[in-house]
Amino acid sequence: MSTFLRDRRLSRALSAEQLAGQLGVHPTSVLRWERRERLPGPGHIHGLARSLAVDPAAVARFFDEARTDAPDPSPGVRAPGLRRLRSAARLPASRVAEAVGVEPAHVYRWEAGRTRLPLRHLPTLAELLAVEAAELRTLLSTPAPPPAVVDRPLRRLRRRTGLSQEAVARQVGASRHSVGAWERGQVPPLGVVRRLSRVYGVPVATVARAAGVTPPPLLDPRRWTPGDLPEALRTLRAWSGRTQAELAARVGCSADAVRGWERGRGVPSAVLRTRLEEAYGLPAGALLRACPRTPTPGSPGRSHPA
Repeated sequence: MSTFLRDRRLSRALSAEQLAGQLGVHPTSVLRWERRERLPGPGHIHGLARSLAVDPAAVARFFDEARTDAPDPSPGVRAPGLRRLRSAARLPASRVAEAVGVEPAHVYRWEAGRTRLPLRHLPTLAELLAVEAAELRTLLSTPAPPPAVVDRPLRRLRRRTGLSQEAVARQVGASRHSVGAWERGQVPPLGVVRRLSRVYGVPVATVARAAGVTPPPLLDPRRWTPGDLPEALRTLRAWSGRTQAELAARVGCSADAVRGWERGRGVPSAVLRTRLEEAYGLPAGALLRACPRTPTPGSPGRSHPA
């Protein structure tokens, strides 16, 4: 059996779970596609091609190779409603396939509209599905309603700005698939939460709630008490997505100074506190609340709290 899909996935260092997350499916579906036990629809074929960086035609050929059966010359019907009927009867595709004497792949192709269901199978299906034979043809031709789109809070924030997933992805430095995964419930990194808040023009806490992330208590300056400065600075930087070197360049000091403040070795001078507050969008004087009452001994950029 060809391992084309699996080989491509492994060559891109993707687990089945990661690929499933990008496509919005269960990891079991990815494994079944790789073994050609199930056939994806056109949308997932294109999604696989994007995620695996291959031509969609190559993915389609991979699945076409599994179709060793000759076309059935007998007349048939389109059966997009078969999956709904099968689910209502709690029947796996393998059971339906066994009843009519075909491979499970045939059942999936009928349900996806890729081939017609031969008329000679209708009496057997009517009995299996406990449906009147006269009704079955009509029920089979009635497609299932499209799945409802779950309007999750993070998706609502994006739609309110009028931005596409692709536009948001460019602004936060991620892929469109990652943005989609976050909107489906995958928790984004803390740095991304901060960047999303800037893109959507809302507080970090608003994005955090929408994404299912619990903000650390020390992200709120109102909770600071004297001596909280090191942990407050670490928390602020983590949520900003900056490195110590990036923050140092932003406020005009050394990375050693930033490292010292975050380890409790001294406090920033009044000028540097003002720059830190500007960098983090804090009210003027907010950091003073977290400074220790007794200045700690020397570190670069230290001064007594004013």
